[in-house]
Amino acid sequence: MPIGNLIAGRWQPPERTYVRKNPSRPEEVVAEYPLSGKPEAMAALRAAAAAFPRWRQTPPIERARILQRAARFLYEHLETIARDLSVEVGKPIFEARAEVCRAAEIFEYYAAWAWQPQGFLLASARPATELRARRVPLGVVALITPWNFPIAIPAWKLAPALLLGNTVVLKPSTLGPCGAFHLARALEAAGLPPAVLNLVIGPGAPFGEALAEAEEVRAVSFTGSVEAGLRLKAMLAHRPVRLQLELGGKNPFVVWEDADLAEAARLAAEGAFFYAGQKCTATSRIIVHIKIYEEFRDALLEATRRLKVGDPLDEATRVGPLIDAAARENVQRWVKRGLEDGGRILIGGQPVDPGYFYQPTVLEGVPPSAPIAQEEIFGPVVTLHPASDLREAIAIANATRYGLSASIATRRLDVAEAFLNGVEAGIVHVNQPTAGIEYQAPFGGVKDSGYGPKEQGWSALDFYGDWKTLVVRV
Repeated sequence: MPIGNLIAGRWQPPERTYVRKNPSRPEEVVAEYPLSGKPEAMAALRAAAAAFPRWRQTPPIERARILQRAARFLYEHLETIARDLSVEVGKPIFEARAEVCRAAEIFEYYAAWAWQPQGFLLASARPATELRARRVPLGVVALITPWNFPIAIPAWKLAPALLLGNTVVLKPSTLGPCGAFHLARALEAAGLPPAVLNLVIGPGAPFGEALAEAEEVRAVSFTGSVEAGLRLKAMLAHRPVRLQLELGGKNPFVVWEDADLAEAARLAAEGAFFYAGQKCTATSRIIVHIKIYEEFRDALLEATRRLKVGDPLDEATRVGPLIDAAARENVQRWVKRGLEDGGRILIGGQPVDPGYFYQPTVLEGVPPSAPIAQEEIFGPVVTLHPASDLREAIAIANATRYGLSASIATRRLDVAEAFLNGVEAGIVHVNQPTAGIEYQAPFGGVKDSGYGPKEQGWSALDFYGDWKTLVVRV
């Protein structure tokens, strides 16, 4: 039975549909979804606009109670939702389960903000005057989310947007809509009023056309590729729409000469290959001090061999399939390009059938300027690069158009601090994998990795809300 769009409080049967198949077993149909176009998007935006006046008047604590109840719904249906995610996007079940919990925790985190001060009082230089400011919602916001974190990313956009009193139109990726569908069900069960959240499933181009035309839209938050994000930015440039873009990464992991090499190898392998490297924060370049290069290389290969490639529903699996055939073909092209540019495969380098699996792959010998070391692959491929000193290591780390996440493995405080201060990235780790960030901290990149205010933490409230200054003569 096909899943419909949620528009104006009603699940609407789709006129056109497409099927989503299991990337582990491509012959298996997972679900049938709407193939929506511009008319559905426009209807959802109008519905959100009509619902805004009432929702903005709803007390913040009442909005928070809805988020809390939705979080409980997610916990209660954890195993079902995690399995759906795992089957639809190939995420290993242990990661899918953690992602559902993260979505619930994000709802709880933002719900707690309702009990915090909603504004502030300032001293005025004018006599008998009270000067204060309070945070207010923007109106209709549109959220465009990717398939690789199909429930966590929609959750960390939805929760602050709803808490502040905005109404929302959510468009998930057609490759993984099930997370957004489960969030909509959770919020519906929690008592969210009709049309406060509208869900539209379909391709990105007609949705972008609707956003460019719809005067109701006040803000757009997008997570996806650099190219798609820049196209969206150009489409919206003629109007003062608040825009947030979370884009790609080419994330470096530096291993210093004093590092615990076994631990550094584990962190590098997990950061690069968990979920087949399909994370914008995944490790894609490993920069190693020349003195320990060969010893670390051996440790990395051993850590990589220990990672199980297989069925995402197997609790032992750490590397599942790529999202579809096109993604695997793309990885294969990049590996071939790396070999043409002088690279040598140390491990992996081959597809695995059935399904869209690809072996975790390590290449060495390519220069840092080679395309495979410069462009995002979004697959289980890393390149190894030696560095003679910290200045060179940081220079290699910074020598891409991206600046999302970076990490260094070291026991020296001076080395760690120099890296923290010198690397160009929105998120910098020490003795941690490049992938992963806690939701109470700002998330986002610099350079081509991001545009606009950061996501998560208190910084998300700055994007989804505005300040109204009140000057009152008493």
